Formats: sequence, structure tokens, C-alpha cells
Amino acid sequence: MSHQNPGQISRRTVVAGAATTAAALTIPLAAGAAQAATATNGAGPVVVVSPCGQVRVTLRLDSGTPTYAVAVGGIEVVPPSPLGLTMGDADFAGRLALTDRGRPRPVDVEYELLQGKVSRVRKQMTERVVSVRNVKGLPMDILLRADSEGAAFRYRFPDRGDGATHTVVGETTGLTLNVPADGGAQFTLPYTVQKPKYQEWYIPRDHHTIPALGDATASPRGASFPLLARTAAHDGQEWWVLASESGMDGTYPACHLAQPALSAAAGQVTYTIAFPYDDEALGTLGPGTPQVSGHWQTPWRFVAVARTAAQVANTTLATDLGVPCALDDTSWVRPGAATFSWMMDHNSPKSLEQTIHWFDLGKEMGWPYALVDARWDQMTDAAGNRVPLERIVAEADRRGLKLFLWHNSGGANNTGTGTPRDLMVDAVTRRAHFKKLRDAGVAGVKVDMWEADKQQLIAWQREVIEDAGRYKLHIVLHNTTIPRGWDRTYPHLLGVEAGIASEHYSNTKALADQIPEQATIAAISRNIVGAFDYGTTLLSPYALPQSPRHTTHAHELALTVVYQSGFNGFADSPEAYLGQSPEVRELLGTVPLAWDETRFLAADPASHVVVARRKGSTWYIAGVNGKTLTMPVGLDTSAPDYTPPTGQAQQLTFDLRDLDIHSPTTLQLFADTSTTDPALRLTTAHGPRITVDTAPFGGFIAVL
Repeated sequence: MSHQNPGQISRRTVVAGAATTAAALTIPLAAGAAQAATATNGAGPVVVVSPCGQVRVTLRLDSGTPTYAVAVGGIEVVPPSPLGLTMGDADFAGRLALTDRGRPRPVDVEYELLQGKVSRVRKQMTERVVSVRNVKGLPMDILLRADSEGAAFRYRFPDRGDGATHTVVGETTGLTLNVPADGGAQFTLPYTVQKPKYQEWYIPRDHHTIPALGDATASPRGASFPLLARTAAHDGQEWWVLASESGMDGTYPACHLAQPALSAAAGQVTYTIAFPYDDEALGTLGPGTPQVSGHWQTPWRFVAVARTAAQVANTTLATDLGVPCALDDTSWVRPGAATFSWMMDHNSPKSLEQTIHWFDLGKEMGWPYALVDARWDQMTDAAGNRVPLERIVAEADRRGLKLFLWHNSGGANNTGTGTPRDLMVDAVTRRAHFKKLRDAGVAGVKVDMWEADKQQLIAWQREVIEDAGRYKLHIVLHNTTIPRGWDRTYPHLLGVEAGIASEHYSNTKALADQIPEQATIAAISRNIVGAFDYGTTLLSPYALPQSPRHTTHAHELALTVVYQSGFNGFADSPEAYLGQSPEVRELLGTVPLAWDETRFLAADPASHVVVARRKGSTWYIAGVNGKTLTMPVGLDTSAPDYTPPTGQAQQLTFDLRDLDIHSPTTLQLFADTSTTDPALRLTTAHGPRITVDTAPFGGFIAVL
């Protein structure tokens, strides 16, 4: 990364990866159908092989209809899956002619992450650009990449030279998977519109079983990315896949998946790309369909493949395919932990005295930041006097803390009444506000309530992120879409919610019932595609008595490592943290938020996860047990027939030799006392192979 021109945003973020200039890409509409009929390089399969020689992506144009397939070690894991899209005036889904097979070329992938599962990636992919024309003679490139972890592809279109805006009415792009004899498994979030984005459950509460491949989601509008699935290869072997998007450059909306189409006769299921809906963002910000002009491209769509869920979770494809870093100067970016008062006291941001109470906590714990949430602009002191921004900053500074301040993104895109709002829409207003915050010494902003995947909203959101970077402000996003490679593009974007976060503990219904099993799924699906601002660690019995937690203390401590984010708002009360043992306080005050290396050691979604993360020479190994035996259907804990969920005790095992640690080693272990005693105990364990007893909804964290 360059360290010149402090605070400036590089325009590398625009149409990144385009190989030629706009002028060179301009194709006159008069190209004609005659050109489309000229397939100069033959119509046989086009193959791309990863540098390791194991992953093979095959593109076919049978009868002009494009498909791709993915094989590993000669075994087909992803059978022929559909490609293509349809525009209002042009079809690129069928009757295509191959005009250039392209040539395989190596693509060096090298970058740093200031927060993430790893600190540096150095690898190589193989890319092949295949050119086709439709029946009107209009061209499209299909970019194919093969990597040791899986495959990726995108479509690229030259400028037609007509100056017009065109609508993409649909994509046939999809992922086809073989359905195992037992039905396999699919883990994804139902796609919703008039609710906080990406905040649903992987497993339906009623009929509480893991969805099989092809099961309809609880939303008629399909499923959100990413998709984690257990499938079968052509020879019947079990495989896991993780599918999502990356490399968003502002020329396309964020997409999701339509309801799966199950072909019982073929024993296969197909998941197809779907666009946002017109009624997202309360019907504002244009249509849900992509509006394209000039030269443009879709995001990368990728499929990571592995034999186990733990192995597929190790993929870095989401950032490998991301737009390169947009900051010319990253020296000021500092991931870190924060106090977060809102969950335990929604009114605390309006009270100077309560806010200071949490500032004192941050000082005691050694955390660098304090998050002051919604309505901080309405803060008063005990005498009822309004508290200016400068006073809040001064109180934080006095305790060695820097502030993150909450903002409503609206605008007409939401009806939220939380303030401040209407400061993010207009660029002039936004930049003046960001300058004011920077000059006052504020470290970052949390911008909430985006609630749409529309193209205009994604472009606007990128502008907000980029403006924050201009003024050297960190940023966290809530009620929004998943990051699609943005951990690499915007290193000052420290966290994104886009999932069931700990805030559900402060809801009045029993929404906490499914959180233990949710952690074992989100950690190896949602969190794999980008930082997840969950907000650990709840050690109080509840945030609200109507929604008690069911996890053990060890489970909650483990989440500081199981979940990864460059910003962690510790969500419990000062009394809860300061009342812990010195060892627990030391752990919470020092656990890293940015990692040099990550290895998932075991994973069975909806059962358990064990992950090891390294910072410097220190390894943190954490596991959570989310195995759920019974789940109440009702949400009302006061109902006479409500019963809490029940879990199952488990032994979680890991081997230090998987971390290349072969010498005799002793580690510090925070764990449940036993499978029947959920009390937290601190002990030591000796390698190389270690088995930890976890109580129902229990866990552990080890440090060595």
C-alpha cells in the first residue's frame, strides 16, 4: 500500500480489473448479427486450471447456452451450472457464439489486511477471458478464475457507444449442486425487505431441523448470500461449498439468490441470482434491477469448495477478489475494542453521567474506543443541560478513549427516528459533518439503517465510506448488506453487522433462544465473507429478563475469537466486566481484533466450531457448542406453554500439530467446569491433542 497523499481516496475503486480503456472497449452497434455467427476458435469446452493443478473450471457453450462446472482432483463437485443474463434489448443467456477462447494467464494476488482473518495474502490464480457474441452481434466477456480454494467468474461488457442506460432484467447465473442421499444441508438467511437487512435465522424455529438442499426459505423472496451447503461430488463423496459475491465496483446492485429449484429426477438443485426488489428502501432510490451504461461488469461470483466445513471456512476468496485498497494512506487505521452502552441501557447515550460510567469502564479495561449510540446528539447532563460534542470528546479523552458516534443513514430510505439523521445523504452536508467530527478528535462513525441492496444505495454507501476515509474516520455499518470484498477495499471499514448480533438480547421476545446454534453457523458462513460486528461478550444473565441468554460464560468469552471484526463493541455493563476475575479481565482487555493467521480446526454447523487465530507468536483457540435438542415454537416467554431451548453437552477436540506446534506445550484454558457444570473455570492443558468438556451451549478459549 502506498502511504502518500494522506486521507485521499484512490479512484482505483472504479471498474477495477477492466483490462482496457473505455475508448478501446467501445463497440459500435453496427457490429451486426453476421459477426455473432463467426466462432473463430471452435465451440469445444474451455478449461481453466488452478496453479496447483487441482481445481478445474470448465466452460461449455452447448447449443449456445453457457454453463460452468468445477472439478477438484478430477472429481466433479459442481455439475454444469447456468451462466448468462438478459437485458431489456439483448439476450446473453442463449444462442451465444464463441469468438475468442482466450488464453490462461497467471494472476498474482497479493495484499495486506489491516483487520481480517489474515494479515497478508500471497497467492496465484489462473484467469481466462472468454469472449462471446449474441445473435445481435453484441459482445460479452466471461472472466473465469481457478484457485486452489475454488472458482470465480464475472461478466464484462464494453461500451456500446450509444450513450444510453440499459436495464438488466434478469440473470440465469446459478449454482447447481448434487443432492446427497440424505438431502444434504443448506445454510443461508431468508432474504427480507421491510426488516433489518440480513438479520434472520439459518434454521426455522418451527419444524426445527437443518434445511436440506432445495428446501424453500422462510421468505418467498429467496435467500441472502453467502450460501453454505453440504453437497455430494459426482462420485458420491461429501463436499462443502461456500458461494457469495465480491469485487463490487459501483456498477451493479448487491444480489441474492432466488428460491432454489429442485430437480428430483436429476437429483440436483439450482440456486439462481436474483436482484433487489423495487420496494426496498421504502420504494426510493430507483428500481431493483441493474441500470448499466458505458463499460460495466458484474461482481465476481465465487464458489469455495472443500471436503469439510472447517476447510471451506479457511477460504480468503472474498477478499482475494475484492477491489484493491482505496486508501493512499492507511497509517491512521487502528482496529480496536470499544465500550458499547446501548444494549444494556438504550437511554444511556442521552445521559452524560451514564456515558461517563461506560467511559470509566473503557479506561479500566484498556480499550481504545467508546461507542456512543443513537441520540447522542440529544445528550443532557444531570441538570438537564444539553451536552455539546466537544464535552463528550473531552470526557472520553480524559480517560484515554476515542469516540465512535452513531448516525442514521436516512434520508428517505428508512423511517427510523434515531438521531442524528439526514447528515449522510447530501455530499456537501456529509463532508462538512465529517470534517467537524475529525477536527473535534472523533475516531469513527457507526452508520445504521441502510436496509436495501439496491444499486443506488450501494453506490451511496460506498460514497459515505470513501468520504469517511477522506477525513480519516473509521466506519462501522449496521442494518446493511454483507461486505463483498470491502475488508480489502476499505481497511477503515472496521465492522459490518449484516447478521444476528448480540443486540437480539435486548429485544422483548425470546429471540435469544437460537443464538447459540446461530454462532456455529455464522462463524463459518457470514463471517467468512467479511468482518462481522456482533458485539461480544454478554456475561450478565440477560439484557432484558424477557430474553435471557442460554450460553455459558466460556461460550461468551470464546466469541471474542470465534467471531472476527476490526471493531468489537463489548456490549455488557461495567459491573459485569469489572466483577470478573483478573484473568478474565486481562483476556478481554488484550484479545486481538486483527489476526495474522486463522485456521478452522473443526466445524459442524448447528453443532460446534473450533477456530485458531494467531497474532504475532500467540495463538488463541476457541470453540463454541451450539448443539440444540429442543426449540420452543413460540416467541413469548410469558406464555404458559413456553419452555426454554435445551442443548447437548459435547467434547470438543483440537490438535496443536494442526498449527505446526509439535513441541510439548502448556496453554491457559477458560472453559466450562464439566459437561454438567456450566460454571467458568480457569486451568491449564497440555498438548498436543486436547479435549475440552463443554456444557450445553458451552465453549472454551485457550491461549498459548
